[in-house]
Amino acid sequence: MQEPDPRHRTKLLKTAMRQCRFIVSDDPRRAVCCGAPTPEGSSWCAWHRRLVYVPAHAKVQRAAQIAPGRQ
Repeated sequence: MQEPDPRHRTKLLKTAMRQCRFIVSDDPRRAVCCGAPTPEGSSWCAWHRRLVYVPAHAKVQRAAQIAPGRQ
């Protein structure tokens, strides 16, 4: 999987439907988003979804590691 092309980048308030809303700017006042195309029903392109999405079963496993015996 290849990182999205920087030419897609757009300001948060100018993002349209099916554009990735993952903020790539360091300055939160500028809020520049990735802007790459997204799959239906997602706010993030495939690249950024892979970075931020944690499947439910991973959350359960992580909770068990943090607090053994408490489930």
